[in-house]
Amino acid sequence: MFIDRFAAASGEAICRLPLGDPWEVAEEHFYPWNTIDIVPDSPVRLPLVGYGSLMNRSSARRTLSEQSVSSARPVLVIGARRVYEYVMSPRGRKIYGEQEAEGRFGVLNARSSIDSSDWFNGIQYELDAVDIMALVERESAYDLLPAWTIPWDAKDSAPQIGYFLSCRTETHEGRQVLDSQLLPHPNYHAICEQGCRDVSPDFLTAFHLSTWVREARMIDAAKTLARTPSTTPPASRG
Repeated sequence: MFIDRFAAASGEAICRLPLGDPWEVAEEHFYPWNTIDIVPDSPVRLPLVGYGSLMNRSSARRTLSEQSVSSARPVLVIGARRVYEYVMSPRGRKIYGEQEAEGRFGVLNARSSIDSSDWFNGIQYELDAVDIMALVERESAYDLLPAWTIPWDAKDSAPQIGYFLSCRTETHEGRQVLDSQLLPHPNYHAICEQGCRDVSPDFLTAFHLSTWVREARMIDAAKTLARTPSTTPPASRG
């Protein structure tokens, strides 16, 4: 079964990696990020791993440059957990649509973990200063945290530092932004799944395996998610 094979292969690869604390070699950046601190020189780029709607390149193109999107590559992030717990903003609801079902306004968040067996897959972009400034407007209340990454298709490669978005505050500008009991917004979730599907069927399965909903892996919460209405995903921002 793919899930068993993938989990075993990933675990073996991770155990062989000389992983230390990513904070020892890279700084975190608090929202709103200071672009000059992140990319002080124009040739410098920020390796950012999109793990939600940014995995969908059509969605990413609404914010990032064509150069950044066209050069993006799939990776694994080690020592972090992806979870549906961010409350979709009013602006997001205008884009993705209102949902009558209670609790279905969940957007993805990610948190650092001391457990190297925690991981998720995503798409890594190399961002310049213009990309970063645009992303500040799109991803409100998310800090930038460093983590070890390895290429999706070369899991024996040496780990490299990448960054991921992490919301660590309960409220932002007077509104609640974190709720661990949320379920995925169906249109947003469809955007994420399509981005994974565009990489490969295995990449989509890895998304389900490494995403958490209400304290359970999505792969194990299939019955709950199966009750989410089927929708056609819009080409939109997340």
